[in-house]
Amino acid sequence: MAGQITSAPAHPITTPTELVVCLNPYNLDYCEYFGTRAMLEAEGILPENINWPEGFDGNRWDDGRFKYWLRRVRPEGIKGPKKAFLGVDWWMLRWELLNGLSFAERALAQKRKELEDMLHRQSPAGMLKSCAAEKQYWAARKDDKFQAFKALVPGLVRPRRDRKPRNVTQTQEA
Repeated sequence: MAGQITSAPAHPITTPTELVVCLNPYNLDYCEYFGTRAMLEAEGILPENINWPEGFDGNRWDDGRFKYWLRRVRPEGIKGPKKAFLGVDWWMLRWELLNGLSFAERALAQKRKELEDMLHRQSPAGMLKSCAAEKQYWAARKDDKFQAFKALVPGLVRPRRDRKPRNVTQTQEA
């Protein structure tokens, strides 16, 4: 059941019932948690004597390894004026690695890795690895027992898209 928070009697605001954790696959130096005060406290990631901000103010601190930012946010998908959310129990806690890579450094590291991978694929060792993988692929495709096993795993093998059979009246007319 969703938690009902009322900022004004005429405008009930329903918040999600589960903690939302957002990770960026391209930047693992930070993570964001969205939830009620009770949800965030239950995770055990907040200091015990935290000062919860008023309204839409934020509270920032660091522990020597991570920097944190706690603030009230509007629940996803909820519309209306900002002042209607002043009393809503929905928070964002962002933790970020201190001394982490900047966006530009991370982008350069990603491009460097892509270039190294591409150079390796074009090298003799990379080509041998690719040929070996291709041989393994075709051996697996020809292995009837392996293909039968794969067919037993739900969602692993797409169903065939055969043509729909003609109905009985169409076959009799032809």
